[in-house]
Amino acid sequence: MACSIVQFCYFQDLQVARDFLFPHLREEIPSGAVRRDPSKSTNWEDDGWGAWEETEPQEPEEGNTSKTQKAFWLQDCVLSLSPTNDLMVIAREQKAVFLVPKWKYSDKGKEEMQFAVGWSGSLNVEEGECVTSALCIPLASQKRSSTGRPDWTCIVVGFTSGYVRFYTESGVLLLAQLLNEDPVLQLKCRTYEIPRHPGVTEQNEELSILYPAAIVTIDGFSLFQSLRACRNQVAKAAASGNENIQPPPLAYKKWGLQDIDTIIDHASVGIMTLSPFDQMKTASNIGGFNATIKNSPPAMSQYITVGSNPFTGFFYALEGSTQPLLSHVALAVASKLTSALFNAASGWLGWKSKHEEEAIQKQKPKVEPATPLAVRFGLPDSRRHGESICLSPCNTLAAVTDDFGRVILLDIARGIAIRMWK
Repeated sequence: MACSIVQFCYFQDLQVARDFLFPHLREEIPSGAVRRDPSKSTNWEDDGWGAWEETEPQEPEEGNTSKTQKAFWLQDCVLSLSPTNDLMVIAREQKAVFLVPKWKYSDKGKEEMQFAVGWSGSLNVEEGECVTSALCIPLASQKRSSTGRPDWTCIVVGFTSGYVRFYTESGVLLLAQLLNEDPVLQLKCRTYEIPRHPGVTEQNEELSILYPAAIVTIDGFSLFQSLRACRNQVAKAAASGNENIQPPPLAYKKWGLQDIDTIIDHASVGIMTLSPFDQMKTASNIGGFNATIKNSPPAMSQYITVGSNPFTGFFYALEGSTQPLLSHVALAVASKLTSALFNAASGWLGWKSKHEEEAIQKQKPKVEPATPLAVRFGLPDSRRHGESICLSPCNTLAAVTDDFGRVILLDIARGIAIRMWK
């Protein structure tokens, strides 16, 4: 059986994106090029054919390193492509470039789809923070006349400061949340799917954020409502000239992953329910002979991590064991109101100082503690370090890659490795 790969789009302004993200590569002369002296003649008869024989090979220096960086500059960037192929993000350190498809005529006169730069700028707000992860999430339209295409695409960006910020396609900041003070390692999104297989539980939409020792999950419905409200407030603020935007609170859960050394990647499998036999087996392994077993198996959220010690870890969080946390928007509003009254009173009395204003502005929001979640079991291998994990569409299998160049197929329900490819 043969198949063909059809080109639907290509990139045109990659050099513009590279020059913006890597300014030191913009004015660099390619290695091997000869600088001409403007005082000498440019006639080929005066150049002398013997100049080729007199040239001695030079030892590779710093120019080769710059040449390698110039050729593989995308390896040093954070990339994210929207599932609908209508937006791509290329970010490095504090800068980012948003590429959008546009119809253009090629040299042959054909109308082709090309990715062009739609927006470029700096995303950092805190001093010294850099982009560590990016994710493009297309949001569906709620209009009845919609043709099924997304209404707009939200760009989620994680930073080394722990902040997670949400932007529009034009680079407008909609929402910023400090969920943990550690750097953001990875962002993943799970969309709603109708159960197509027997025994598969209906999965809700969810955004998962991975930190070095914690994982935060944001409910998709709460996130969608917050982003829609923030987008409407931004549009009204742009029309009226008012910059005061009060985002609604976000409902999220924060788990502190324990009994594992390092985490590189993760997968949120979703809500699952054990069979009665698996329920009794799990209760016996955890509680022993005196374990109490409920009449109905509890629903659990399953998370799988890859890293080291263990190479693959399986976590199970019981539904209802912890209440969803809310971002402290009301507290932020109250603190702003208190600081405004305090500044007004200080101005009336004449003893307001600039240091107090800077301290109020630099005050970070409160970070909620994580709920401890111990690893239930895993695949221990002291020499093997996991690098990435990918779930199957039915959430029953997963493929894991390691630093040895192997691909391991996992059975998620049984927690065992089925096959390994080299």
